[in-house]
Amino acid sequence: MTSKYAHFSRRYFCKLLAAGAAAMATFPLMAKNRMDKQYAYVGSYTGYEPGQLPWVGSEQPGEGISCFLFNSSDGSLSPTGKLTKQDSPTWLEIHPNGRFLVATHELSHHTGVAEGVGFVTSYKILPDGDLEKITTQSTGGLGNTSATFDRTGRFLLVTRYWESGVSVLPFAPDNGEISDVTAKLVHTGSGPDPIRQSIPHPHGFLGDPQTDMVYATDLGTDKVHQYLLDTKTGTLAPQGELELAPGSGPRGMKFHPLLRIAYVNCELNGTVEVCSIDDKKGLKPLQTVFCYPEDFEPRGHPENLGRGEFWGAEGCLSADGSYYYYICRVHQSIAVFKVNSDGTLTFSSRSALAAKSNARNLTIDPSGKYILVASQDADRVECFRIDPENGALELTDSQHAPCAADVAVI
Repeated sequence: MTSKYAHFSRRYFCKLLAAGAAAMATFPLMAKNRMDKQYAYVGSYTGYEPGQLPWVGSEQPGEGISCFLFNSSDGSLSPTGKLTKQDSPTWLEIHPNGRFLVATHELSHHTGVAEGVGFVTSYKILPDGDLEKITTQSTGGLGNTSATFDRTGRFLLVTRYWESGVSVLPFAPDNGEISDVTAKLVHTGSGPDPIRQSIPHPHGFLGDPQTDMVYATDLGTDKVHQYLLDTKTGTLAPQGELELAPGSGPRGMKFHPLLRIAYVNCELNGTVEVCSIDDKKGLKPLQTVFCYPEDFEPRGHPENLGRGEFWGAEGCLSADGSYYYYICRVHQSIAVFKVNSDGTLTFSSRSALAAKSNARNLTIDPSGKYILVASQDADRVECFRIDPENGALELTDSQHAPCAADVAVI
């Protein structure tokens, strides 16, 4: 039998071991924060009337962050009954040291919230799964669709989707405190889609795991803005931008764990852009991959709430970087791609999601054996086992989670 890793070199595995050792050296507290039980936290959209948010079809608003026990031996989820109430925690991010969880407050004008209002909240993760609030800090604007950590773990990179910009906030890894905004930038421009691209809409903001370059994926302008983060002051210096296909709508981005490759998931045209990474110049396109079935017609489809040509959501890589996964929202499926030795993608398989799922986000569990999916409009969190031989997905559990928007597992 041919190994699934045959296309990767021995040097690849040496790098994999080295990368793991480096991560433990950078965030040694992670090893000390291992808990006897594993928990899955599910964020949600809250406080809306049915139909009030155009991109949300669920008629059951969430109330905050729900907690589930997660069993990594069989991929099962068990509700704990614990609920942390918060306004629209639609993006959940666990700090690399494993001690803290940060949640965005994705507020918008659709529910009457005023311009300039946006927040992120940090929580301490307790051994019994409870979340203990530490800080709620202003981000300076509406539409905080994403909040991630830079490579040092000392800065939060936050989007302001409805106000065309990004913000940087200092984060204290020792106690979880979030400080005042140190950088607040506004993008300019537009795209060809009159509904989704009339102004800039940064949807994702992520840091390179090896350098201080950070990247803002702007759905509204079809650009990835590149910045150099000053890790002493928390300020940003523009480093050019990558312009993608008109109407593509870049939403998010993932970095390969070993190769100098990044994957930009584009929402509006249903593609992923594979890019090489230069430490100083940033991204360079290598391959554009269409993720929907070739014969599928999304235009006019009743579940195309994105109102674009196509409608994608987030993407992610398997823990070892062998497979890439992309949510096809209108098709209610996850496209699975094999990652080749040069980082390019080859279609491998497709896995069905819950009916009318409008899945928003997905994440790999710490064991690397499962993918958990926030199936927003199906009001569910779904768990899939990853076949180690071919990356295919098999459903292991599905649990009720009102208007599920993101999942974080520890």
